[in-house]
Amino acid sequence: MFRYIDCIDAGTEFCPCNLADTGECIICSQLRGKTFCDCLNWKGSCIFQEYYWNHNKSKKVREFAEYVVVDKKYIRDDLIKFDIQVNAHLARQLNSIGSYVFLKNPKSPEFFSTPISIMKSNLKNNQITVVVKIIGVKTKNLGLAGDKILLKGPYWNGIQGQVFLKGLKNSTLFIAARGVAAAPALMVAKKLKLKGNEIIVALDVGRHSENFAKKDFTDLGCKIIDVSMVDYSKYSLKEEFIKIIAELKKKYEFKVILSAGSDEFHELLLNHLYQFDNSLKFATVNNGIITCGEGVCGSCEAKLHNHLIKTCKQQYNPAELFIKPKGEV
Repeated sequence: MFRYIDCIDAGTEFCPCNLADTGECIICSQLRGKTFCDCLNWKGSCIFQEYYWNHNKSKKVREFAEYVVVDKKYIRDDLIKFDIQVNAHLARQLNSIGSYVFLKNPKSPEFFSTPISIMKSNLKNNQITVVVKIIGVKTKNLGLAGDKILLKGPYWNGIQGQVFLKGLKNSTLFIAARGVAAAPALMVAKKLKLKGNEIIVALDVGRHSENFAKKDFTDLGCKIIDVSMVDYSKYSLKEEFIKIIAELKKKYEFKVILSAGSDEFHELLLNHLYQFDNSLKFATVNNGIITCGEGVCGSCEAKLHNHLIKTCKQQYNPAELFIKPKGEV
Protein backbone atom coordinates (compact mmCIF):
# COMPACT_ATOMS: atom_id res chain seq x y z
CA MET A 1 0.00 0.00 0.00
CA PHE A 2 1.26 3.49 -0.81
CA ARG A 3 2.28 5.49 2.23
CA TYR A 4 1.09 8.76 0.68
CA ILE A 5 -2.22 9.05 -1.16
CA ASP A 6 -4.29 12.09 -2.05
CA CYS A 7 -7.01 13.00 -4.54
CA ILE A 8 -6.36 16.17 -6.54
CA ASP A 9 -10.11 16.84 -6.84
CA ALA A 10 -10.95 16.40 -3.13
CA GLY A 11 -12.65 19.48 -1.73
CA THR A 12 -13.14 21.11 -5.15
CA GLU A 13 -16.37 21.89 -7.03
CA PHE A 14 -16.00 18.49 -8.74
CA CYS A 15 -16.03 16.51 -5.46
CA PRO A 16 -17.60 14.05 -4.81
CA CYS A 17 -17.17 12.59 -8.29
CA ASN A 18 -18.35 9.49 -10.14
CA LEU A 19 -16.07 7.33 -8.00
CA ALA A 20 -18.36 8.09 -5.04
CA ASP A 21 -21.33 6.72 -7.00
CA THR A 22 -19.48 3.46 -7.59
CA GLY A 23 -18.12 3.03 -4.05
CA GLU A 24 -14.50 3.79 -5.04
CA CYS A 25 -13.85 7.26 -3.59
CA ILE A 26 -10.08 7.65 -3.17
CA ILE A 27 -10.35 9.54 0.13
CA CYS A 28 -13.64 8.75 1.94
CA SER A 29 -13.84 5.36 3.66
CA GLN A 30 -17.63 5.58 4.09
CA LEU A 31 -18.14 6.17 0.37
CA ARG A 32 -16.10 3.01 -0.15
CA GLY A 33 -18.67 1.08 1.88
CA LYS A 34 -16.99 1.20 5.29
CA THR A 35 -19.06 1.89 8.40
CA PHE A 36 -16.49 4.17 10.01
CA CYS A 37 -14.81 7.49 9.13
CA ASP A 38 -11.17 7.01 8.17
CA CYS A 39 -10.66 9.64 5.48
CA LEU A 40 -7.24 10.41 4.09
CA ASN A 41 -5.80 13.92 3.79
CA TRP A 42 -8.60 16.10 5.15
CA LYS A 43 -9.21 19.07 2.80
CA GLY A 44 -11.50 21.08 5.04
CA SER A 45 -14.81 19.56 3.94
CA CYS A 46 -16.44 16.18 4.52
CA ILE A 47 -16.84 14.36 1.21
CA PHE A 48 -19.47 12.03 2.69
CA GLN A 49 -21.53 14.99 3.89
CA GLU A 50 -21.15 16.75 0.53
CA TYR A 51 -22.44 13.58 -1.15
CA TYR A 52 -25.43 13.43 1.25
CA TRP A 53 -26.24 17.14 0.75
CA ASN A 54 -26.09 16.61 -3.03
CA HIS A 55 -28.95 14.09 -2.75
CA ASN A 56 -26.60 11.08 -2.63
CA LYS A 57 -25.11 11.62 -6.05
CA SER A 58 -21.91 12.98 -7.52
CA LYS A 59 -21.53 16.63 -8.51
CA LYS A 60 -21.30 18.08 -12.00
CA VAL A 61 -18.77 16.73 -14.44
CA ARG A 62 -16.48 18.72 -16.67
CA GLU A 63 -17.79 19.25 -20.20
CA PHE A 64 -16.33 20.44 -23.49
CA ALA A 65 -16.83 24.07 -24.46
CA GLU A 66 -15.67 25.93 -27.56
CA TYR A 67 -12.92 28.55 -27.25
CA VAL A 68 -11.05 30.79 -29.68
CA VAL A 69 -7.49 30.03 -30.77
CA VAL A 70 -5.78 33.42 -30.57
CA ASP A 71 -2.49 32.23 -31.98
CA LYS A 72 -1.17 28.94 -33.36
CA LYS A 73 2.50 28.71 -34.17
CA TYR A 74 4.82 25.88 -35.21
CA ILE A 75 7.87 26.06 -32.93
CA ARG A 76 9.38 23.09 -34.76
CA ASP A 77 8.06 20.71 -37.36
CA ASP A 78 6.65 18.52 -34.55
CA LEU A 79 5.79 21.17 -31.90
CA ILE A 80 2.81 23.53 -32.02
CA LYS A 81 2.15 26.33 -29.55
CA PHE A 82 -1.47 27.36 -29.03
CA ASP A 83 -2.63 30.53 -27.28
CA ILE A 84 -6.29 30.04 -26.37
CA GLN A 85 -8.75 32.64 -25.11
CA VAL A 86 -10.70 31.30 -22.12
CA ASN A 87 -12.88 32.96 -19.49
CA ALA A 88 -11.48 34.55 -16.33
CA HIS A 89 -12.71 31.75 -14.06
CA LEU A 90 -11.05 29.00 -16.12
CA ALA A 91 -7.83 31.01 -16.47
CA ARG A 92 -7.63 31.25 -12.66
CA GLN A 93 -8.35 27.55 -12.24
CA LEU A 94 -5.60 26.64 -14.73
CA ASN A 95 -3.04 28.95 -13.14
CA SER A 96 -1.93 26.09 -10.94
CA ILE A 97 0.83 23.49 -10.67
CA GLY A 98 -0.08 20.33 -12.58
CA SER A 99 -3.00 21.84 -14.48
CA TYR A 100 -4.03 20.32 -17.78
CA VAL A 101 -7.03 20.21 -20.13
CA PHE A 102 -8.46 17.93 -22.77
CA LEU A 103 -8.32 19.48 -26.24
CA LYS A 104 -10.10 18.41 -29.39
CA ASN A 105 -10.52 19.56 -32.96
CA PRO A 106 -14.20 20.66 -33.19
CA LYS A 107 -14.61 18.62 -36.38
CA SER A 108 -13.58 15.35 -34.71
CA PRO A 109 -15.47 12.86 -32.50
CA GLU A 110 -14.93 12.92 -28.74
CA PHE A 111 -12.51 9.99 -28.68
CA PHE A 112 -9.97 12.25 -30.45
CA SER A 113 -9.64 14.40 -27.32
CA THR A 114 -6.19 14.37 -25.72
CA PRO A 115 -4.81 15.71 -22.41
CA ILE A 116 -2.38 18.64 -22.76
CA SER A 117 -0.49 20.37 -19.91
CA ILE A 118 -0.87 24.08 -19.29
CA MET A 119 2.39 25.94 -19.89
CA LYS A 120 1.12 29.41 -19.01
CA SER A 121 -2.12 31.00 -17.85
CA ASN A 122 -2.22 34.76 -18.24
CA LEU A 123 -4.70 36.29 -15.78
CA LYS A 124 -4.47 39.72 -17.40
CA ASN A 125 -5.90 38.71 -20.76
CA ASN A 126 -7.36 35.29 -19.76
CA GLN A 127 -5.27 33.40 -22.30
CA ILE A 128 -3.67 30.02 -21.73
CA THR A 129 -0.65 28.66 -23.59
CA VAL A 130 -0.09 24.98 -24.39
CA VAL A 131 2.52 23.18 -26.48
CA VAL A 132 1.49 20.07 -28.40
CA LYS A 133 3.99 17.53 -29.68
CA ILE A 134 2.81 15.79 -32.82
CA ILE A 135 3.34 12.10 -32.15
CA GLY A 136 0.15 10.27 -33.14
CA VAL A 137 -3.34 10.35 -34.59
CA LYS A 138 -4.87 12.57 -31.89
CA THR A 139 -2.14 15.20 -31.89
CA LYS A 140 -1.95 15.24 -35.70
CA ASN A 141 -5.69 15.87 -35.75
CA LEU A 142 -5.38 18.59 -33.12
CA GLY A 143 -2.82 20.30 -35.30
CA LEU A 144 -5.47 20.65 -38.01
CA ALA A 145 -7.71 22.74 -35.75
CA GLY A 146 -8.45 26.23 -37.07
CA ASP A 147 -9.49 29.29 -35.10
CA LYS A 148 -11.78 27.33 -32.74
CA ILE A 149 -10.99 24.49 -30.38
CA LEU A 150 -12.97 22.37 -27.92
CA LEU A 151 -11.59 22.35 -24.38
CA LYS A 152 -12.62 20.40 -21.27
CA GLY A 153 -11.19 21.20 -17.85
CA PRO A 154 -9.75 22.13 -15.47
CA TYR A 155 -7.72 19.10 -14.34
CA TRP A 156 -4.77 19.38 -11.97
CA ASN A 157 -2.92 16.07 -11.72
CA GLY A 158 -0.27 16.69 -14.38
CA ILE A 159 2.48 16.74 -11.73
CA GLN A 160 2.94 14.04 -9.07
CA GLY A 161 4.43 14.89 -5.68
CA GLN A 162 2.76 18.31 -5.56
CA VAL A 163 2.78 18.28 -1.75
CA PHE A 164 6.57 18.69 -1.82
CA LEU A 165 6.52 21.54 -4.35
CA LYS A 166 3.74 23.51 -2.71
CA GLY A 167 5.48 23.36 0.66
CA LEU A 168 8.78 24.76 -0.64
CA LYS A 169 9.50 28.34 0.48
CA ASN A 170 12.70 30.44 0.40
CA SER A 171 14.66 27.41 -0.73
CA THR A 172 16.15 26.03 -3.96
CA LEU A 173 14.46 23.80 -6.51
CA PHE A 174 16.27 21.80 -9.18
CA ILE A 175 14.32 21.07 -12.35
CA ALA A 176 15.60 18.61 -14.95
CA ALA A 177 13.44 19.02 -18.05
CA ARG A 178 13.47 17.22 -21.38
CA GLY A 179 11.45 17.89 -24.51
CA VAL A 180 7.82 18.95 -24.29
CA ALA A 181 7.77 18.08 -20.57
CA ALA A 182 9.39 21.48 -20.00
CA ALA A 183 5.91 23.02 -20.52
CA PRO A 184 4.32 21.87 -17.21
CA ALA A 185 7.65 22.53 -15.46
CA LEU A 186 7.39 26.21 -16.39
CA MET A 187 4.19 26.57 -14.32
CA VAL A 188 6.03 25.01 -11.36
CA ALA A 189 8.89 27.50 -11.73
CA LYS A 190 6.47 30.42 -11.91
CA LYS A 191 4.62 29.39 -8.75
CA LEU A 192 7.71 28.60 -6.71
CA LYS A 193 9.40 31.85 -7.70
CA LEU A 194 6.52 33.64 -5.99
CA LYS A 195 7.50 31.86 -2.76
CA GLY A 196 11.05 33.17 -2.79
CA ASN A 197 12.68 30.05 -4.17
CA GLU A 198 15.75 29.96 -6.38
CA ILE A 199 15.13 27.79 -9.43
CA ILE A 200 17.93 25.92 -11.22
CA VAL A 201 16.78 24.43 -14.52
CA ALA A 202 18.74 21.88 -16.53
CA LEU A 203 17.27 21.82 -20.03
CA ASP A 204 18.02 18.97 -22.38
CA VAL A 205 18.77 20.39 -25.81
CA GLY A 206 18.03 17.03 -27.44
CA ARG A 207 18.34 17.13 -31.20
CA HIS A 208 17.84 20.89 -31.33
CA SER A 209 19.94 23.95 -30.53
CA GLU A 210 17.90 24.79 -27.41
CA ASN A 211 14.70 23.87 -25.56
CA PHE A 212 11.60 25.81 -26.65
CA ALA A 213 10.92 26.90 -23.04
CA LYS A 214 14.37 28.37 -22.39
CA LYS A 215 13.34 32.00 -22.90
CA ASP A 216 10.31 31.63 -20.59
CA PHE A 217 12.41 30.10 -17.80
CA THR A 218 14.98 32.87 -18.27
CA ASP A 219 12.28 35.55 -18.11
CA LEU A 220 11.18 34.11 -14.74
CA GLY A 221 14.70 34.58 -13.42
CA CYS A 222 15.67 30.91 -13.37
CA LYS A 223 19.27 29.84 -13.74
CA ILE A 224 19.50 27.80 -16.96
CA ILE A 225 21.95 25.03 -17.79
CA ASP A 226 21.84 23.58 -21.31
CA VAL A 227 22.94 19.98 -21.25
CA SER A 228 22.44 16.68 -23.02
CA MET A 229 21.20 14.31 -20.30
CA VAL A 230 20.76 10.81 -21.68
CA ASP A 231 23.10 8.38 -23.45
CA TYR A 232 20.65 6.59 -25.74
CA SER A 233 23.12 3.82 -26.66
CA LYS A 234 22.78 2.33 -23.16
CA TYR A 235 19.96 4.53 -21.83
CA SER A 236 21.83 5.97 -18.89
CA LEU A 237 22.59 9.47 -17.64
CA LYS A 238 25.45 11.07 -19.56
CA GLU A 239 28.67 11.75 -17.70
CA GLU A 240 28.46 15.50 -18.41
CA PHE A 241 25.00 15.61 -16.77
CA ILE A 242 26.18 13.56 -13.78
CA LYS A 243 29.09 15.98 -13.37
CA ILE A 244 26.76 19.00 -13.47
CA ILE A 245 24.50 17.41 -10.83
CA ALA A 246 27.51 16.80 -8.58
CA GLU A 247 28.67 20.41 -8.94
CA LEU A 248 25.18 21.75 -8.22
CA LYS A 249 24.84 19.59 -5.11
CA LYS A 250 28.06 21.08 -3.74
CA LYS A 251 26.79 24.62 -4.33
CA TYR A 252 23.09 24.30 -3.43
CA GLU A 253 21.15 22.52 -0.73
CA PHE A 254 18.33 21.01 -2.75
CA LYS A 255 15.39 19.60 -0.84
CA VAL A 256 13.06 18.94 -3.79
CA ILE A 257 13.79 17.84 -7.36
CA LEU A 258 11.35 18.02 -10.28
CA SER A 259 11.93 15.47 -13.02
CA ALA A 260 10.22 16.53 -16.26
CA GLY A 261 10.70 13.78 -18.81
CA SER A 262 9.62 10.23 -19.52
CA ASP A 263 9.02 7.60 -16.82
CA GLU A 264 12.32 5.96 -17.84
CA PHE A 265 14.07 9.30 -17.26
CA HIS A 266 12.34 9.68 -13.87
CA GLU A 267 13.72 6.30 -12.85
CA LEU A 268 17.27 7.12 -14.00
CA LEU A 269 17.37 10.54 -12.34
CA LEU A 270 15.63 9.68 -9.06
CA ASN A 271 17.72 6.59 -8.42
CA HIS A 272 20.95 8.45 -9.23
CA LEU A 273 20.13 11.28 -6.81
CA TYR A 274 18.65 9.08 -4.09
CA GLN A 275 21.83 7.01 -3.71
CA PHE A 276 23.67 10.14 -2.52
CA ASP A 277 20.88 11.72 -0.47
CA ASN A 278 17.88 9.68 0.65
CA SER A 279 16.29 12.73 2.31
CA LEU A 280 15.49 14.31 -1.09
CA LYS A 281 11.85 14.73 -2.07
CA PHE A 282 10.81 14.24 -5.67
CA ALA A 283 8.10 15.52 -7.97
CA THR A 284 7.58 14.15 -11.47
CA VAL A 285 5.64 14.99 -14.59
CA ASN A 286 2.68 12.63 -14.88
CA ASN A 287 3.11 10.41 -17.96
CA GLY A 288 0.05 8.25 -17.31
CA ILE A 289 -2.06 7.38 -20.36
CA ILE A 290 -4.95 9.65 -19.43
CA THR A 291 -8.13 8.99 -21.36
CA CYS A 292 -11.08 10.09 -19.21
CA GLY A 293 -9.36 12.12 -16.45
CA GLU A 294 -12.00 10.99 -13.95
CA GLY A 295 -10.48 7.78 -12.58
CA VAL A 296 -13.06 5.67 -14.38
CA CYS A 297 -11.55 4.11 -17.52
CA GLY A 298 -8.43 2.59 -15.92
CA SER A 299 -6.05 3.51 -18.76
CA CYS A 300 -3.78 5.58 -16.50
CA GLU A 301 -3.46 3.08 -13.65
CA ALA A 302 -0.04 2.37 -12.16
CA LYS A 303 0.65 -0.65 -9.98
CA LEU A 304 2.82 -1.01 -6.89
CA HIS A 305 2.69 -3.66 -4.17
CA ASN A 306 -0.39 -5.14 -5.90
CA HIS A 307 -2.35 -1.90 -5.49
CA LEU A 308 -3.57 0.20 -8.41
CA ILE A 309 -3.37 4.00 -8.55
CA LYS A 310 -5.67 6.12 -10.69
CA THR A 311 -2.88 8.48 -11.75
CA CYS A 312 -5.20 10.92 -13.55
CA LYS A 313 -6.52 12.20 -10.22
CA GLN A 314 -4.65 10.38 -7.48
CA GLN A 315 -1.49 11.89 -6.00
CA TYR A 316 1.33 9.64 -4.83
CA ASN A 317 4.94 10.03 -3.74
CA PRO A 318 7.05 9.49 -6.90
CA ALA A 319 9.86 8.02 -4.82
CA GLU A 320 7.60 5.09 -3.95
CA LEU A 321 7.09 4.31 -7.63
CA PHE A 322 10.46 5.07 -9.19
CA ILE A 323 13.11 4.41 -6.53
CA LYS A 324 14.26 0.82 -6.92
CA PRO A 325 15.85 -1.08 -4.01
CA LYS A 326 19.40 -2.16 -4.75
CA GLY A 327 19.45 -5.31 -6.80
CA GLU A 328 15.97 -4.76 -8.21
CA VAL A 329 15.79 -4.20 -11.96
